[in-house]
Amino acid sequence: MGSPINNRALFPCQEPPVAMSTWQATVRAAASFVVLMSGEHSAKPTQLQEGCSSWHYYVTMPMPASTFTIAVGSWTEMKPETCSSNDLAAERRSFSPSDADFGCVGVCCHVDYPCRFQNASAAIQEIIPHRVFAPVCLQGACQETLLPLVPLCLSAAHSVLGTHPFSRLDILIVPANFPSLGMASPHIIFLSQSTLIGRSHLCGTRLCHEIAHAWFGLAIGARDWTEEWLSEGFATHLEDVFWAKAQQLAPHEAREQQELRACLRWRRLQDEVRSSPEEMQVLRYLLVPVLVSAGIMYWSIRQRLNLCLATRAPCKGTDLAAESSLGTSIYVQHPYMLCLRTYGIKPNKEKTGFVSDSGSSVIKHGLNPEKVFMQVHYLKGYFLLRFLARRLGDDTYFSFLRKFVHTFHGQLILSQDFLQMLLENIPEEKGLELSVESIFQDWLESSGIPQPLQTERQAGAECGLVRQVGVEVEKWNRVSRRPRKRKRRGTEEVFEKLLPDQLVLLLEHLLEQKTLNPRTLQRLERTYHLPQQDAEVRHRWCELIVKHKYTKAYKNVERFLQEDQAMGIYLYGELMLSEDARQQQLARRCFELTKGQMDMCSAQVVAEMLF
Repeated sequence: MGSPINNRALFPCQEPPVAMSTWQATVRAAASFVVLMSGEHSAKPTQLQEGCSSWHYYVTMPMPASTFTIAVGSWTEMKPETCSSNDLAAERRSFSPSDADFGCVGVCCHVDYPCRFQNASAAIQEIIPHRVFAPVCLQGACQETLLPLVPLCLSAAHSVLGTHPFSRLDILIVPANFPSLGMASPHIIFLSQSTLIGRSHLCGTRLCHEIAHAWFGLAIGARDWTEEWLSEGFATHLEDVFWAKAQQLAPHEAREQQELRACLRWRRLQDEVRSSPEEMQVLRYLLVPVLVSAGIMYWSIRQRLNLCLATRAPCKGTDLAAESSLGTSIYVQHPYMLCLRTYGIKPNKEKTGFVSDSGSSVIKHGLNPEKVFMQVHYLKGYFLLRFLARRLGDDTYFSFLRKFVHTFHGQLILSQDFLQMLLENIPEEKGLELSVESIFQDWLESSGIPQPLQTERQAGAECGLVRQVGVEVEKWNRVSRRPRKRKRRGTEEVFEKLLPDQLVLLLEHLLEQKTLNPRTLQRLERTYHLPQQDAEVRHRWCELIVKHKYTKAYKNVERFLQEDQAMGIYLYGELMLSEDARQQQLARRCFELTKGQMDMCSAQVVAEMLF
């Protein structure tokens, strides 16, 4: 599976994003296994000999090596029980390359390859061919939750951004030990089995997020790994837009749901800023490369030579000489992760990050195990794009976004590429007081909460869905304070039915209460059927259990730590911080049961918490 630093352990490759290439692979595996990979066609196995099959995949669009993904396992293709109207629509809109009309629909700026944006038939294909794979034991959950959502979400994405960059899609349900709820690569999406539990909300929003990466993160990638917000910020912002369209919500309903999700993300961003180092809250690092010792110089020159050999680019000795003469100081955490502090030098805005002419770049905090659990680049990126969309108006913003996609697909970008084109293409009156420099300063180059966001959240009125949660919180506080003997029927609280995101907000508010008695927690569990809710809701429920030492529900915490490992890591910390012997024993017991299957990075972080 792809990563900025791990794919070279799988096959010889250059990791910097600019070292893009096509690939093809033939994989031999036991006949009982299914092989899925980033590839432009839905590969079928070829029988080689008894008990052994061969699978062949290829891509013609040059991509960074970090986007390459392969998965091998005992999975079954999931198909709907009946053929729905959505399936028929997908079948009508799908096409084979031989049927395609390759009439030019615009001029592309990328290197030459068979581009779907140049294909008139692809431009009107709302739902690309897709398959879903999962273990047989999850067939029922897939048919009930995931399969109906795929065509709806693909169609919604097309209605917002236009041409799907990739010709097909495989979706694989991965096991509990997968370190995140989802991951996108060319032609393939991984979804955690945790997304299938509860109502369709979590599955739908996560699917929309990963589909959005087809445009932002894959077809358009960050030229510098440092600028993750160009991938994750866009996907987070677009997931709300796609999901609202997939649900066919009225405009006012869509606004309400999006405001509710903005409220939740605002709370998470505040938590992240309070609990994380300032240097890890910055979305765009001002770095200048430097060579400080013979060892580092050897490493840098060797990497440059390797890259130039791979890309056939000229190796400029002047680059190395210029870098070594800059007046900078440096501290080194790892030779692949140079973290620089610059004194008295104003970096060139055209060199965000920094990416040199030869293509080498810097990974800030690339090997910090805590980095993968942080959401700052998701959240601050999301709020920046939300700020721009609100300032310009949705029609203007999304019209520009489609133009941007058409201009930059198949290319790598930096922050200023997006911002400069945005400000050049919007009406002058809507761009008042906006500049690339001010956005850099307020949003991308500073730690903490951006000032425009603070101003907006302080002035903004709560939406109806948030106010409804506030009313329900007051009811639960009254229930918790009420004496046990008081059982008058006329004073019984009646609780409203809440959306999943409202339940998350409700539980977060209740987590702020100093005490909740066991009787209240039991009623809370029964009222909302909390153990059957989605993973986001159950996570907050487990936090309440831990905080108030609700021993009757400890089995819910144990189940979560074992079956929802992508999110369970946070609970380990809370169990240990409680300094309760029984809770700490629970944490260590669950870790012993799961550490052999856990993602290595997750296991390392949890082990540091426990021992």
